[in-house]
Amino acid sequence: MAGAVAITGAGRGIGRATALRMAADGWTVAVSDLDGDSAAAVAAEIRSGGGTALSAQLDVTDHAAVRAWVYEVDDELGGLTGAVANAGIMRVQNFLDLTPEIWRQVMSVNLDGTFHFVHPVAERMAARKQGSIVIIASASSRLPSFATNVYNTSKTALHGLTRVMAMELGPLNVRVNAVSPGVVDTPMWELIDRERAKLLGKQPGEVLAEAVARIPLGRVETPEDVAGFVAYLLSDASDYMTGQNISYDGGFVMP
Repeated sequence: MAGAVAITGAGRGIGRATALRMAADGWTVAVSDLDGDSAAAVAAEIRSGGGTALSAQLDVTDHAAVRAWVYEVDDELGGLTGAVANAGIMRVQNFLDLTPEIWRQVMSVNLDGTFHFVHPVAERMAARKQGSIVIIASASSRLPSFATNVYNTSKTALHGLTRVMAMELGPLNVRVNAVSPGVVDTPMWELIDRERAKLLGKQPGEVLAEAVARIPLGRVETPEDVAGFVAYLLSDASDYMTGQNISYDGGFVMP
């Protein structure tokens, strides 16, 4: 059954595809992104197709701002029944070149930012005893990869957050699951390919090609692939699933 969903980092990539998919499925969508113009463009695209969408410029590292936004859209949309924590950033460097500043920058968005979002969402959902929260993790939550050290660590931590939330919120009829995509056709993987190639002395495109060669299904994942599975986790069709970190990656990682 369609409801209302809030999505962070929804101006492009997986977040954008998820917003469009949920709108196509009849959901009302609240779109946020650090780039407010991109969030507004996604909301406008939804409205042009006959859907209902709100948009906001949002920095997920700002705890007070995120909490205020969640309360606002929850009230305006008549109660969130779904939420997707998607905002994230990537930095690529050798571990020995990792600095406290880079560490904190990535963790503040990927881990702290997710907490800032899902906590007020969980408060509202728990009060109504209904809801599904999806956290976008990564194949790197299970598979370490070269030069994406702090990103990998942040996504592994999200797996832990998913489990403890699911355990505590389950009795309140709030489900929490993580999705771990693999090699997705997004600007983030363009960055990985370019920067990792520099460190390894390879040509642009080589790192991506090597990663795709590991995928049994033989192709790059699309944002729409991920969005389809997120839609399933937000729907009643998955109402007995919680606390899971699901690899949705074409077989890139087989736990």
